[in-house]
Amino acid sequence: MKTRPLTSDDRALIRALRVEKGWGALRMMKEFPSRQWKRSTLNNLIKRIDETGSADRKKGTGRHQSVRTPENIAVVDELICSQESQPGSSKSPQEISRETGISRRSVQRIVKHDLQLKAFRRREVHLLSDADKLKRLTASKRLLRRLTKAKLTRTWFSDEKVFSVQTPTNSQNDRVYANAAVKRDVPVAPLLKDRKHFSQKIMVSVAVSNLGKTSLVFVQPGAKVDSSYYCDVVLNQGLLPDIQNLSGNNFTFQQDGAPAHRS
Repeated sequence: MKTRPLTSDDRALIRALRVEKGWGALRMMKEFPSRQWKRSTLNNLIKRIDETGSADRKKGTGRHQSVRTPENIAVVDELICSQESQPGSSKSPQEISRETGISRRSVQRIVKHDLQLKAFRRREVHLLSDADKLKRLTASKRLLRRLTKAKLTRTWFSDEKVFSVQTPTNSQNDRVYANAAVKRDVPVAPLLKDRKHFSQKIMVSVAVSNLGKTSLVFVQPGAKVDSSYYCDVVLNQGLLPDIQNLSGNNFTFQQDGAPAHRS
């Protein structure tokens, strides 16, 4: 179990127990087990109290900060955050270490203790131009004006997703155990895993709303999803019957701008 360092409250309590009651290290550890004091640490502090009467830490003790200097802190501060005129120009601790020669661990200490910065995970989003952003904002505001709470409750949102049927392989975990000294003594067949050049995929369609969700509609492999197949199979035989069972004929069907949908 790792022993925590003595706090100022610990030092004050140990001094009072030694001066007023004359307790030794074993008695203190027995009476205060939750403090997790170490016997050697108590003995050294008690010796100092007996000699000087003080339990305060000596000035100048501890390791000198030879890396976390004001100059290095300023360098890390300049590189760790993005510049206002250049978003995304920030560097990772490993990149800063390679560029400045400061160890990665020291860079992390500077960021955490000296600069007191917090790390936040980035999110991957679509790359949009300013025109696309304005177009989406305008469309969203128009939808907000049109969709009341009652209409939104009965709006069904639909989409398709393509899934790969082939099971992914993790080369780190996919191992073959054999009673052999070297790999060349193992038969070839168990060491090989067949993989198709083009993995088999399947398209699935579904619609959801505040009222519930439809059953999954599986597009037949190899079928061309044009306007006829989309209307006859995906909608009329798949999504619409479930939607009508849940919301009757009072609903709005929402779809994206895929070619089969627009046509």
